[in-house]
Amino acid sequence: MDDINFCPACGKELPSGTAYCPACGSRLDDPEADRKETVAAKKENDDRIKIAVIMLAITAVVSIISGIYFYLSAAGFMEMIVNMLPEDTLSPSAIDSMENMLRVTGLISVAAGAVSAAAAFMAYKRRMWTVTIILCAVSMIAGNLILGIIALWMLLKVRSSFTD
Repeated sequence: MDDINFCPACGKELPSGTAYCPACGSRLDDPEADRKETVAAKKENDDRIKIAVIMLAITAVVSIISGIYFYLSAAGFMEMIVNMLPEDTLSPSAIDSMENMLRVTGLISVAAGAVSAAAAFMAYKRRMWTVTIILCAVSMIAGNLILGIIALWMLLKVRSSFTD
């Protein structure tokens, strides 16, 4: 290895006889190896982002469909519940309240799906990492917890692939 005084990647001064730059980690004896490592890291980040986008898209679709179903079927669910119980078990106001809660649950699910879709779109475009993480966390709490955790974990590892 030649006696290199400055790192060709970052320009920092180097102690003699080093194989890697202590400032940026660039390999000094084989610049081609650095390029290969960078390409491999980029591919790994691309794969993680794809997984996160798929998980968020699945969460969005499931949340929106189930939310619409809950909203539209609230009266039918309550009718089925009332028919299963002995007569006069629930007052009409209790039935109305429960039906409204089912409708609100449906609306919350649709909103969680919309948030998941927004997070998936932002991850796909690799824009505004912080906002994408927040949207992912919100969709995880209000939508599908398992898929949200996987997506969040993948996105936390690819910060460098995003532009803010």
